[in-house]
Amino acid sequence: MIAKLTEKFSSYPIVRTSSTYFYIVDLKDINGGGVELIEYQPAPMGVVVLNPPPIPVAFLGFQDNAFVPLAGQGVRHCECVLFPEACNNNDWILFVETKYADNIENAFRASREYPLNMINQIISTVAVFRDQGIIEPNRRVWAIVSFPKLIEDFAAFFFTGQISIEDMLLNYKIVIKATNSAEIISPKRIKLI
Repeated sequence: MIAKLTEKFSSYPIVRTSSTYFYIVDLKDINGGGVELIEYQPAPMGVVVLNPPPIPVAFLGFQDNAFVPLAGQGVRHCECVLFPEACNNNDWILFVETKYADNIENAFRASREYPLNMINQIISTVAVFRDQGIIEPNRRVWAIVSFPKLIEDFAAFFFTGQISIEDMLLNYKIVIKATNSAEIISPKRIKLI
């Protein structure tokens, strides 16, 4: 998978880590930076990934319009993808989408449509990966939709619209959860906390 990503996204570095925990942070609105894997606790908080085994992990963060050369204008994508460095056929692959809303009201304001937009960004990213042959058409993948700045539980507000968690699994082969954290159990298993 690393070879395919390097071919398709040649200007994006693949970051590797074996840290027992790390954070995924989108620095765009903070300092104009990109999406990064950071091995210390950032401020504001990012998505935390616990990696107690520790498993060597590969990470690819996307900047704005990263998919234009592959799929054309208008293709929205999530923040990043990460996976065990070996990336065998039955290893997990995790896609992450974040929004940095300051409070629950802003996160779920109807005019912003964050939940639906975030879910659609995950769906379109996975579709491009499948269309480009980066992952197999029927491979199950995992996804997190996250509000890293929110302390309160926001999962109950997330899948109340047109697309359910069951729809994601049945129609798109995506196991998805609204959360700010995950735990790597093994190369074959990841737990969305």
